[in-house]
Amino acid sequence: MNRSRVGVVPPVAALALAGSLFLMWWLSPDVAYFFSPREAIELGAEGDYHLERAVENRYAQVHGTPSVRGWYTMEKDGDFVVVGLNDTALLVHRSTFTDEQLSPDGKRPQPRQNPFFARGRLTSRAQATKYAEVFAQFEQWSGAPPKWLLLAEQSPGRDLGSVAMFGFLAIFAALNTWLFVRGLRRPKNG
Repeated sequence: MNRSRVGVVPPVAALALAGSLFLMWWLSPDVAYFFSPREAIELGAEGDYHLERAVENRYAQVHGTPSVRGWYTMEKDGDFVVVGLNDTALLVHRSTFTDEQLSPDGKRPQPRQNPFFARGRLTSRAQATKYAEVFAQFEQWSGAPPKWLLLAEQSPGRDLGSVAMFGFLAIFAALNTWLFVRGLRRPKNG
């Protein structure tokens, strides 16, 4: 194999290119959401829901009454609860309130039952793989298959880290494309 002056042979450049393209594909929903419209899609309120307006990976808002059961998750950003929205195929992932914290005996109370307004990133069940178990448990409990998850308080234009990483990967992919093509064009020595 012919080694280029920078020490990268075409197979190594091709492997680095494939890896960077995979990571770019993996980050693409976050980047698309960063640049999505800042105006929220109105999904309605009690008695007047419009889930036919739901669009994957878009900013949306809804008002409703939560299900009596919730599923708590501990994530790097804090404690969250996922509740169903009564009379819809929609789950809402929101921060916990102080009265929903763990009790001294290690149990969580029923989620707060006040009607609420939520605005955030809308994702389909197929795309919300991180919450697959919550979808399955809600369906088993309620008998109705939820189709959407609203990640409350996630607005477009805030995740600059994903956009920066995507940009870095795009430059890295371009560099490795150039190295790959250059390595293939170099004449082989004896």
